[in-house]
Amino acid sequence: MSEKKEKRDQVLEERRIALEEEWKRIEEKAGGLANYRGICFVGALVLFVLFFVKKQFVFLIPACVVFLGFIILVAIHGRIKAKAQRIAVLKEIHEANMARTLHDFSKLPDDGSDLQIKKHAFSGDLDIFGPKSLFHLINIAHTAYGRRQLQKWLLLADSQSISREDILSRQEAVKELSSRLSLVEELEASTRMNVKKKGSPQALLAFIAAPVTGMKKGFLVLRISLAVLFYLSLIAGMVMGGYYLIFPSAILIFQMGMMALCYKTHAVTFDLVEKFYPELRAYSNIFTGLENVEVKASYLQGLRDQLYGKSEENCTNRSASNQLSSLYMICLLIQARMQPLLYFVLNVAMPFDEICLHLLEKWRKESGKEIPEKLQAIGEWEALMSLSLMGMIFPDGCMPEILEKDLPFFEAEEMGHPLIEEKRVVRNNFKLDRGCAMITGSNMSGKTTLLRTVGINTILAYTGAVCPAKALSLSIMRVAASMRIEDNLGEGVSTFYAELVKIERIVRASESGTPLLFLIDEIFRGTNSKDRTDGAWIVLKKLHSPKIIGMMSTHDYELCKMDTNGEVDLVFYHFSEYFDDDGLHFDYKLKAGMSSETNAKYLMKLVGIEE
Repeated sequence: MSEKKEKRDQVLEERRIALEEEWKRIEEKAGGLANYRGICFVGALVLFVLFFVKKQFVFLIPACVVFLGFIILVAIHGRIKAKAQRIAVLKEIHEANMARTLHDFSKLPDDGSDLQIKKHAFSGDLDIFGPKSLFHLINIAHTAYGRRQLQKWLLLADSQSISREDILSRQEAVKELSSRLSLVEELEASTRMNVKKKGSPQALLAFIAAPVTGMKKGFLVLRISLAVLFYLSLIAGMVMGGYYLIFPSAILIFQMGMMALCYKTHAVTFDLVEKFYPELRAYSNIFTGLENVEVKASYLQGLRDQLYGKSEENCTNRSASNQLSSLYMICLLIQARMQPLLYFVLNVAMPFDEICLHLLEKWRKESGKEIPEKLQAIGEWEALMSLSLMGMIFPDGCMPEILEKDLPFFEAEEMGHPLIEEKRVVRNNFKLDRGCAMITGSNMSGKTTLLRTVGINTILAYTGAVCPAKALSLSIMRVAASMRIEDNLGEGVSTFYAELVKIERIVRASESGTPLLFLIDEIFRGTNSKDRTDGAWIVLKKLHSPKIIGMMSTHDYELCKMDTNGEVDLVFYHFSEYFDDDGLHFDYKLKAGMSSETNAKYLMKLVGIEE
């Protein structure tokens, strides 16, 4: 194990012990307070009973004092239990991060299967989403915004508009977060504790998008005038008596009629408020945590400043947390009308519904348009935090160098696959600056893994994350792959046709004019050897361009022996194996040149199929 890994493991273990000790200390303190709280309650109860039985005020004051102490202890105990809950969540988060270093996916709940895109250029081939995928390994986003943002960055290599400046900006942010694991865990605890499900506040966004269904200004003035007239006539009727009480009664009946007339109209907005009201405090808490973080990276500072709005004046009042807190206070008023009796009293006493609707509409106009952008900032924070974990998982990894080249280029030193645990991974050097690298070798020797290693490290490089390599330099390229082929008998799709569709997608991507990296595993495996060789040659010629590089693995040695006549640039690499008394062994080390070895007969014999 390297020195950096040993240091990482030591830091992780020290933090685990510190969290465990902190949790035990708080639990003991909470247990002690619970006992004192119980004693105070029993003591206050006894003193109150003595007061009522003996009718002596000497028991009343101590009873009140002890009961006040009970109330104070309840409040303190509640805060301590909340802190204990947060430490418990931090323990779980830290244990999950320790599991990531061991590639123990069983302790990582979110594999992102729902984010998988069918017929994508490389997602399914390179294990980006799904069980034991890249997303499964690094994701710590708990909001829909964070999960979608991470998905977007992991799929950047399918875009024609990858920005080198954006990648470098993310690298700076990820590098800072990678060195502050405790901060990342604290921020994750905030989102995890406040967001109970992987969703977004759809009701709040719907409210922001549509104007409140309130009354016209003239109608509001009429309601206020009637309320004032009701009180004046009621006072006059109580003073003068008799028939004068008819006037306030008539106004009351008229008010009730108007309440009934407006009830359904108002209900549309108030029902929406009921749906997003529980989420306001949660998102406000998340915003508060992010607003108070001290960071140096310009990207992180920009996200933090985004939460305060674009105006430099009165930024405290425009912060996302304060904006949601203001809406929360309005919603508290609205909660009062949800009780039928209070609804009747409040709307008779004043135009309560209209006042609430006016406050909602005012908030929506002043703050509503900024909230979606600020919610998106949460997503970018979570995605950057997820990417930063690659630095923890691979402390001896590198931050890739993104080259300013118009032509495709890839070079890696001691590069490994991020989804293979450290004790099993074999690292290789690899360089490709033109044409196609033809990877040969016998079954199970490592050809497919090499293609996936190059592909997934390219994906990681564009996100701004650390890659498991000693050094990695590459230019900006689109990535397209044909590796994992699945037929579909229900739709009448054979393996060969399914592969043709993928190859056609790669050829189409090559015609866009942007640099391309293609990865093709065992091309046209579903057809006969001659068609496979001829078809592969056609594809290679189609993909021959200064702006295209690629890798192709094959068992077809006839393809490798074909005379290219300068029509295609090919470079050959291979994997090999060796036999001894203990059986067949692979070293998984990439070597120059073409392989001529086969092991199919040996493998058949190994599973019991002999001649």
